[in-house]
Amino acid sequence: MRPRSRRRRGSRTRSSHRSQGPVHSPETPETMETTKRLASNGTNAVWQQVARGWRRNRREWLTFLAFVAPNFILFGVFTYWPILYSFWLSFTRWNFLPARPMEAVGLSNYVQLLRDPVFWKVLGNSLTYATSVVIVAQSPAFFLALLLNEKIRGQPFFRTMAFTPHITTTAAAALVWVLLLDPSLGPLSHLYKALGVQGPRWLASSGLALWAIILVGIWKEIGFASVFFLAGLQNINREYYEAAWVDGASRWAILRHITLPLMTPVIFFLMVSGFIQAMKAFDVVAIMSEGGPVYPDSATYVYHLYQLAFRNFRAGYASAFAMIFFVVIIAVTLYQLRASERWVQYGE
Repeated sequence: MRPRSRRRRGSRTRSSHRSQGPVHSPETPETMETTKRLASNGTNAVWQQVARGWRRNRREWLTFLAFVAPNFILFGVFTYWPILYSFWLSFTRWNFLPARPMEAVGLSNYVQLLRDPVFWKVLGNSLTYATSVVIVAQSPAFFLALLLNEKIRGQPFFRTMAFTPHITTTAAAALVWVLLLDPSLGPLSHLYKALGVQGPRWLASSGLALWAIILVGIWKEIGFASVFFLAGLQNINREYYEAAWVDGASRWAILRHITLPLMTPVIFFLMVSGFIQAMKAFDVVAIMSEGGPVYPDSATYVYHLYQLAFRNFRAGYASAFAMIFFVVIIAVTLYQLRASERWVQYGE
C-alpha cells in the first residue's frame, strides 16, 4: 500500500506545480534571435514548397498561362491602355497632328467642359435617352414574354420575330424608321391624309427629334429584354404556381406576389446592361438626325464626343469628355447596385 501512496503524493505534487501556470522566461537577445531564425526558416520552407510545386506542375502552369495570357494582353492593349492614355491626354491640348506638339494645360479642359452649355445639353440628352429606353421598354417586353411563355401554335416563330428587332443592325433599323416617320413619303403619311391632319415632322422638329430616336431605341430594346424575361419565366419553379392555384389565388395575385418578385434579378440585369448600352448610343443619332435639326438638339454624349475628336480634332478636350463619361457610367452603375439591395429578391 505504501508505494501506492507515494505515487499519489507525487501526482499531487506535479499537479500543484501545473496549477501554478506557465513559467515565462525573460526574453533575451538570444531567444529573440532564435525566434527570428525559426520564422525565417518557416518562410523559406513555404517558398521551397511553392518552388517544388512549380517544378512538379510546370507543364500545367505553362498551359494555364498560355490560355490566359492572350486574353489579358488583348484586354490590356485595347481596354486598359486606351483608358490610361485618354486620361493622360485629358490634361493636354493636341490636334492629332505631329507638327504641333502636345501642350500641357492641367485641369483647363475640365474647367472649360463644366462651363460648356453643350456638355450639359448632350449629357441631358443621353440620360433622357437611356432612362426612357430602359424604363419604357421593360413593361411591353415583360408582357410579351408572358405571352410567348404560353403554349400556343407557332411559338418558335413568334419568339424569333420578337427577337428580330434586336439582331437587326442599328443602321438598317434607323433608315427604316426615317422612311416610316417621313410625313410625306412614309407609310404614316397615308394615315395622316386619311385623318385629314398634317403629319408631324419628327426629325425636323427640335422638340421631337430626340423622341424619334428614343422610339427606335425602345423598339430594339423590347426584343432584347423579352428574351431575357422569357428565360427568367421558364426558370421559375412550377411548384410555386401549383401551390398558389390550390390556394385559389387569382392570376393577378400570382403575377404580383410570385412572378414579379422572382423576376427582379432579370429586371435588375436589364436595367444595368440596358442603361450602359443606351448611354453609348451613336449610330442611330448619326443616321437619323446628326444631332439636329439645330445641333445639339438630339445629339447624344458619345456622338458629340466623336464630333470633338474626329471632326474638330480636339483630342485633349475630347479625352476630358470621355473621362467624365466614364465617371458618370461608374457612378450610375454603383448607385444601381446599391439600390438593388432594397428590391431585388434572389430566390429559387
